[in-house]
Amino acid sequence: MDNEQLVRKWQAKIVNDCEAILGRPLDHIESTFICSRGGFMALEMIEDTVTSLAGRPAELHAYLTTDPIE
Repeated sequence: MDNEQLVRKWQAKIVNDCEAILGRPLDHIESTFICSRGGFMALEMIEDTVTSLAGRPAELHAYLTTDPIE
Protein backbone atom coordinates (compact mmCIF):
# COMPACT_ATOMS: atom_id res chain seq x y z
CA MET A 1 0.00 0.00 0.00
CA ASP A 2 1.46 3.36 -0.93
CA ASN A 3 1.38 6.33 1.43
CA GLU A 4 -1.37 8.18 -0.45
CA GLN A 5 -3.76 5.25 -0.11
CA LEU A 6 -2.88 4.88 3.57
CA VAL A 7 -3.45 8.60 4.19
CA ARG A 8 -6.86 8.52 2.44
CA LYS A 9 -7.98 5.53 4.52
CA TRP A 10 -6.76 7.20 7.71
CA GLN A 11 -8.59 10.43 6.85
CA ALA A 12 -11.76 8.45 6.11
CA LYS A 13 -11.53 6.71 9.49
CA ILE A 14 -11.15 10.04 11.27
CA VAL A 15 -14.13 11.47 9.34
CA ASN A 16 -16.22 8.42 10.31
CA ASP A 17 -15.22 8.78 13.96
CA CYS A 18 -16.15 12.48 13.91
CA GLU A 19 -19.51 11.78 12.29
CA ALA A 20 -20.26 9.17 14.94
CA ILE A 21 -19.45 11.61 17.74
CA LEU A 22 -21.35 14.50 16.13
CA GLY A 23 -24.28 12.32 15.02
CA ARG A 24 -24.30 13.90 11.57
CA PRO A 25 -22.21 14.20 8.39
CA LEU A 26 -19.33 16.66 8.54
CA ASP A 27 -19.78 19.99 6.80
CA HIS A 28 -17.26 21.32 4.28
CA ILE A 29 -15.12 23.19 6.79
CA GLU A 30 -14.95 20.24 9.18
CA SER A 31 -14.02 17.72 6.50
CA THR A 32 -11.49 20.13 4.98
CA PHE A 33 -9.78 20.42 8.36
CA ILE A 34 -9.12 16.67 8.27
CA CYS A 35 -8.63 15.99 4.57
CA SER A 36 -6.24 18.89 3.97
CA ARG A 37 -3.70 17.25 6.26
CA GLY A 38 -1.66 14.41 4.86
CA GLY A 39 1.27 14.07 7.20
CA PHE A 40 1.38 11.12 9.55
CA MET A 41 2.10 13.26 12.61
CA ALA A 42 -0.75 15.65 11.82
CA LEU A 43 -3.22 12.82 11.31
CA GLU A 44 -2.07 11.10 14.49
CA MET A 45 -2.61 14.32 16.46
CA ILE A 46 -6.06 14.85 14.91
CA GLU A 47 -7.05 11.24 15.59
CA ASP A 48 -5.88 11.47 19.21
CA THR A 49 -7.80 14.70 19.73
CA VAL A 50 -10.97 13.32 18.14
CA THR A 51 -10.75 10.23 20.34
CA SER A 52 -10.31 12.38 23.44
CA LEU A 53 -13.42 14.40 22.52
CA ALA A 54 -15.73 11.38 22.28
CA GLY A 55 -19.00 12.29 23.97
CA ARG A 56 -18.28 16.03 23.67
CA PRO A 57 -19.70 17.01 20.25
CA ALA A 58 -19.68 20.77 20.86
CA GLU A 59 -15.97 20.69 21.67
CA LEU A 60 -15.25 18.47 18.66
CA HIS A 61 -17.09 20.89 16.37
CA ALA A 62 -15.09 23.79 17.81
CA TYR A 63 -11.84 21.88 17.24
CA LEU A 64 -12.72 20.99 13.64
CA THR A 65 -13.53 24.60 12.78
CA THR A 66 -10.49 26.27 14.39
CA ASP A 67 -8.14 26.39 11.43
CA PRO A 68 -9.83 25.67 8.09
CA ILE A 69 -7.65 25.56 4.99
CA GLU A 70 -9.67 26.60 1.98
